[in-house]
Amino acid sequence: MSLVFYKEIGFSKGDIAIFSKALGWVTTIVFTLVGGAIAMRSGIFKTLIVAGIAMAGTNILFSVLAWVGPSKALFAFAVILDDLAAAFATVAFVAFISLLVDRSFTATQYALLASVGTAGRTLLASSSGALVDGLGGNWGLFFIITAMMVIPSLICLILIKNKINFHKTT
Repeated sequence: MSLVFYKEIGFSKGDIAIFSKALGWVTTIVFTLVGGAIAMRSGIFKTLIVAGIAMAGTNILFSVLAWVGPSKALFAFAVILDDLAAAFATVAFVAFISLLVDRSFTATQYALLASVGTAGRTLLASSSGALVDGLGGNWGLFFIITAMMVIPSLICLILIKNKINFHKTT
């Protein structure tokens, strides 16, 4: 849906290629390494909380972009922060799943947990076009709604905090 969004607010294919694809690829690689270093120092729980808030924050930034219109500076800023948040969230998610699996069944359990973990995103993403249409093409409101969708995940994470050993080393 991001390509549809970028086109609808007025960016050219060239702008999308430069800012979303080329810049996005480089920043994702760099920020995955940075995210890993930060996660190692901060711990998995804090990293998951910060990643969730960062993902919601970048969605709000895309709302601003939708309301402002085709600003190349804002587009670049939004893409860079979104890639930072996505890379950070990926590192946090992989670390969290790795914490949950038993060494005897690592591959099977990791595959199952990763699939379950991405199922919600996949199922909800498939209806995002219908939601935007239902909102009358209001991309700003759409991104605010998606930002608010992070709240239940953060609440669940806080509720399970004391049930999981976030400092497991083996």
